[in-house]
Amino acid sequence: MPRSAYSTYRRNVALLTAVYIALLLALWPLIKSTSVLALKAVFALLPVVPMIGVLWLIARRVMDSDELQQRVHLIALSAATGIISAITLAAGFLCATHVIDLDGDALIWVMPGLALAYGATRWIIGRRYGGLGCS
Repeated sequence: MPRSAYSTYRRNVALLTAVYIALLLALWPLIKSTSVLALKAVFALLPVVPMIGVLWLIARRVMDSDELQQRVHLIALSAATGIISAITLAAGFLCATHVIDLDGDALIWVMPGLALAYGATRWIIGRRYGGLGCS
């Protein structure tokens, strides 16, 4: 990916992430005080829209990459999915046996956790291929 395209990609991801955070901070207090179910659903789902945009940008970035970069992304995504799946499975068993007490709000952290694990594993896998994917 050319440097200018990569900086545009990073700027767009940062912008969509900022919109997500702003929506979350603005709407989350309203959700608890709203009694209309349809409005509550709209408030709850609105922050998902910018995250779908981020996923679209990531998909385009991977599709526009060469074969080696695509391999790095695939391995990193597979590793990140495995890590987060194992963590959520363990948490689910601990909740089911009442060892820990989590409610549905904990699910909000699955996508950010997957994104962090993906970024870290992509960096590690990229270093294995001589620094590819480290930027």
